[in-house]
Amino acid sequence: MESLISLVNKIQRACTALGDHGEGSSLPTLWDSLPAIAVVGGQSSGKSSVLESVVGKDFLPRGAGIVTRRPLVLQLHRIDEGKEYA
Repeated sequence: MESLISLVNKIQRACTALGDHGEGSSLPTLWDSLPAIAVVGGQSSGKSSVLESVVGKDFLPRGAGIVTRRPLVLQLHRIDEGKEYA
């Protein structure tokens, strides 16, 4: 999984450097080919837990009632050296 994340990060950086943001083209772009996950469900059905399980870290807010009420876009970045900050 970590090697896949590393590969996706490299592709994202290349897309950004080349100005490929997946918009404004009638042809599929490299950006459009990157993996994506959509999680849909009712309130308190475990959507955030699924995302945290995929990532392998607890990083989303927790609490009673509606906590993550907005659309959320996550980008994973693997850093071989350094301290975790998120």
